[in-house]
Amino acid sequence: MGVDFLYKNAAGRGFLKVAQTLGIYKAGAWFMKRRASKFMISYYINKYEIDMTPFEGQTYNSFSDFFCRTKEQYDFDERENAFISPCDGLFSYYRISDDMNIPMKGSSYRLEDIVPCRETAELFNDGLFMVFRLRANDYHHFCSFDNMTLEETHYIPGQLHSVQPIACETVPVYRLNRRWWSVLSTKNFQTVAQIEVGAMMVGGVTFAKENGDFAKGEEMGNFELAGSTIVILLNSDVREKLTIGEKFLKASGGECEVAILMGETLGLLKNEVN
Repeated sequence: MGVDFLYKNAAGRGFLKVAQTLGIYKAGAWFMKRRASKFMISYYINKYEIDMTPFEGQTYNSFSDFFCRTKEQYDFDERENAFISPCDGLFSYYRISDDMNIPMKGSSYRLEDIVPCRETAELFNDGLFMVFRLRANDYHHFCSFDNMTLEETHYIPGQLHSVQPIACETVPVYRLNRRWWSVLSTKNFQTVAQIEVGAMMVGGVTFAKENGDFAKGEEMGNFELAGSTIVILLNSDVREKLTIGEKFLKASGGECEVAILMGETLGLLKNEVN
């Protein structure tokens, strides 16, 4: 059953509503954590052409165990002025207006829709709204993009819509979906907000720790079971100083999404030593 059917077809939307009401996705998540789900692993690897080289020698007791597989190491740009991607995925970014409005994917969001604290949301007027959408074949762990202190994390219960573009064009996913938002005090990028957005079949996020210090490139947590999204908010001062890499310029305004890897350099701060 495809996403097109669920969001563009009346019968599909009806099924989706019933599935969310009855908790069918919870039953699916429960099954994927059981040993009986192991048969799905090889099918998933073949379907999404996943390179398992970094995971050689690992064994898995369930599909969920496989999905949360861990790499021993990964590369990242250690330069202080380099903003690195927190995860694998498809990247796009949007300019936040000075009235805290973000037009994207057929929907219009207010910052307070995503971060329901006006005092915090106002920090990002005229800033950047950065979206990292993880796909089925991506590594579903995420790391710290700078040396930082995680000050607080807030959980917002919500629905579990798909985060694929067709779903985002139909429903205001970033306002409705289950999510966690955090305030980060970073060494080089000032105060940042980071939001982990749950998606269809993703019942939760496992965090390495609820608060405290993270070194650049250190793992912060991982998603469970299926596609999901990380959103990062930068303030206007950092937006003006950050030079987005040429590879990613076409992702401005959501014109397209550009593939990116965890640790890959997204942009550099101006007026800093390389």
